[in-house]
Amino acid sequence: MNLREIPIFKNLSDEEIREIEKSTNIEEKIFPKASHIFKEGDIKDDFYYLIQGSVKVYKVDPEGKRYIIASFTKPAIFGEVYAYLKEPFDFWAEADKESKILVISDFRGLMAKIQSRTLLLNFTDLLARKSLTLSKKNQINSKTSLKQKIAAYLIENEKEGKVHLETSREEWADYLATTRPSLSRSLSLMAKDGLISIEDRQIEIKNKNALANLI
Repeated sequence: MNLREIPIFKNLSDEEIREIEKSTNIEEKIFPKASHIFKEGDIKDDFYYLIQGSVKVYKVDPEGKRYIIASFTKPAIFGEVYAYLKEPFDFWAEADKESKILVISDFRGLMAKIQSRTLLLNFTDLLARKSLTLSKKNQINSKTSLKQKIAAYLIENEKEGKVHLETSREEWADYLATTRPSLSRSLSLMAKDGLISIEDRQIEIKNKNALANLI
């Protein structure tokens, strides 16, 4: 694939792209459904780019319950911070369905070798955006009640009054640190109160002011 399709490599010169291709191993891999891309405790110098498929990143508590940290269904970079720091992963990554992933080896070495201001700025932008996403998630999950968490999530993610869920109801429940039945029950009550309407994976906000007042 064209490396410039990956945000961290966008706007690099032809010479820089050639240097990257010469400096490290770049391989497209197919991960079957339910296979692990990496496991908690693994130390790898690779970073990953989802080309197609679906990947979930999760933690497992002492009782064996999985909590979703992030889900990717569109092209996305993941694992780059741990690859750069060469720190053990403290979560798992698993293919939700057969997925094609670009694996780039020795990411820290690559960053040191390719003296490119554009590459550095792209990496900084990537980290800043991920930090912002994490901050927003923490703000949502800092709310006291489940209804408040749902309201905050919907307002944060709405586009033209609608929210299209790209994850399953169970994964959304994990994101909000609750159970699927509790989430479904709260959504039903909010729909009954006229705050939202639900059709499959699309939620329409009917009364944004009332929803905001819940937060």
